[in-house]
Amino acid sequence: MEAGKNSYKIGFLNQLINAFWTFLCFAPVVSYWIAIRIDTWFYLFLVSAFLIGLLPERILNKFQISNRRKTYERAGVKLIRKFVQNGDWMNYIRLNGKHIVINDVGQAEKYLKTIAMYERYHWMCFVFFLFTAIHCFVSGYITDGCLIIASNILYNVSAILLQQYNKMRIKQLHGRSIKA
Repeated sequence: MEAGKNSYKIGFLNQLINAFWTFLCFAPVVSYWIAIRIDTWFYLFLVSAFLIGLLPERILNKFQISNRRKTYERAGVKLIRKFVQNGDWMNYIRLNGKHIVINDVGQAEKYLKTIAMYERYHWMCFVFFLFTAIHCFVSGYITDGCLIIASNILYNVSAILLQQYNKMRIKQLHGRSIKA
């Protein structure tokens, strides 16, 4: 019974972390579109973002920033990893200080599919935030544009870097035996 309570608590804390970052970083975007009233541009940007989400994985993989772990580590992924859903701190709490280990190819493939889903979502948000920020600058809302750029970096760029880093690490660990 105690394990079930702990699992529920961890799930709740993970969702709380997720909600915090989502609310914080979507706030400037939502605020901007409410202030200027949603127009045709909003829908064009939304459609563009969804089109990014429909791209085949082989095309999205071409946006891989680097093939070197050090590049991502210099960009701060180890710090980012501490503050996110299912991140280092949450795993520490869940596992009482032990590390999560992916032991077999099946676990690796399942985790890679999850990573791909998260990365795709953040690419979609990245495009929508970027187009919204450009709209802000063109429309003379410089402060809003800067806030949205900052949110885009915090919410999407950091998440994309983290997912690409994780994907690369898993593939390096399990080599050619992975199908994903």
